Amino acid sequence: MWSLNFGLKSNMKRIVVFFVFLLLSCVEEVDVLIGSDAEMQEVLVVEATLTDELKFHEITLSRLDTIMDLGVDSIFNPFVPVRDIERDLVPYEENAVVTIEDSNGTTYDFVEAEAGRYLSVNQFAAQPGTGYRLRISTNNDAFSSDEMRIEGSATLENVYFERTVSSSGREGVGIFIDNQRVDGDTRNIRFTYDETYKIIAPRWVEDEYLLTDYDPCALPVVTYNLERIPREEEARVCFRTEASNTVILNDTGLGANDNLERFMVRFISKENYIIANRYSIEIQQLTTSPEAFGFYEQLRNFSQNESVFSQVQPGLLEGNIISGNGGTVIGFFEVASHSKRRFFFNFEDVFPGEPLPDYPIDCSLRSSPESHVSFCFTGTVGGTCPQSVIEQVDLDLITYYSLNTLDIGVCPGPDIYVTKPCGDCRVWGSNVVPEFWIEE
Repeated sequence: MWSLNFGLKSNMKRIVVFFVFLLLSCVEEVDVLIGSDAEMQEVLVVEATLTDELKFHEITLSRLDTIMDLGVDSIFNPFVPVRDIERDLVPYEENAVVTIEDSNGTTYDFVEAEAGRYLSVNQFAAQPGTGYRLRISTNNDAFSSDEMRIEGSATLENVYFERTVSSSGREGVGIFIDNQRVDGDTRNIRFTYDETYKIIAPRWVEDEYLLTDYDPCALPVVTYNLERIPREEEARVCFRTEASNTVILNDTGLGANDNLERFMVRFISKENYIIANRYSIEIQQLTTSPEAFGFYEQLRNFSQNESVFSQVQPGLLEGNIISGNGGTVIGFFEVASHSKRRFFFNFEDVFPGEPLPDYPIDCSLRSSPESHVSFCFTGTVGGTCPQSVIEQVDLDLITYYSLNTLDIGVCPGPDIYVTKPCGDCRVWGSNVVPEFWIEE
């Protein structure tokens, strides 16, 4: 089964939460003991990545919030409109002043591109031998990190896939890497990845619903205009990109000058829909320090669910960002050298002649009456029919499939419809083909 995973769970009493950053350092111990909702909402959470890649770097700031619960899987519910959980529920920190200063006296300014998301004004890359320090000013506090620097570098020489079996006995595809040391200490390596996959809506048709002039409270009967019109946008084939949400560390015990061989970065079950059509992964290798490696090791050990953004309870989490006014901040500012590679494969490349994984939700054909009794009707209403077509269209829950010539449904209506993701791939992803995408 394919599900959409989001991170960060909050809890009331004793919480140690961690967020991921990619920069080198000494560390300071942070013991987050939170006794009230107000105290909890004062905790600043910092996400930062600084590497030796020339680009616009990004830093994300947010606050803990007792109403959030993003640690559970967000499984599609056909009766609830889809929403962006991370943007809707995370209380992002706005209007902060964010800079990075280097040991040569250069300051790199960041601007707020959207709520809580800060981008560097100019492109820059971390340089070997140079120290970097993160500084953040909010409305009532100032925060700074220890000075970080790159300690070693290695290149990704090979990335490849093989049919394999997981430690739990599941059949699937393993994604492996070989690397090559360049200089410095390369024992402490962490991996992240972005994976992109093609989604094909299995019940897509050329027409879609258009609902206008809908008044569900009109009396004596509901007023509306429901049309079936040709689609104007691509909705059959989409693409979804997801970032890795687990801590992947080199635990091989290699020496400072050794190379990694056949290290598995990712395992994907044969039943996972993300490899059903065409799949791409870009692996990023980050060469870090022993202190940063230890931070991520703690983070991984504390959290054995599938999310990097998970609570640690109870325990201590070592960080390297401090408050100037005694406030609480969670985060680790790390600077790392990077190397990255991308490749593609199709299901057929790994499992030739075998059936594709199932689509992640039920795409059964459904029907119900087109209209409904006015929401403002005060009399007795009988019957147990499903929601009417116009109610579900108004909530953006369904897409048109065909006329109901087969008399489908316990309360058959004039149309057959399917839940929205079955006929419109834009629920799961974007209909814009990524610039890097390559077909066979």
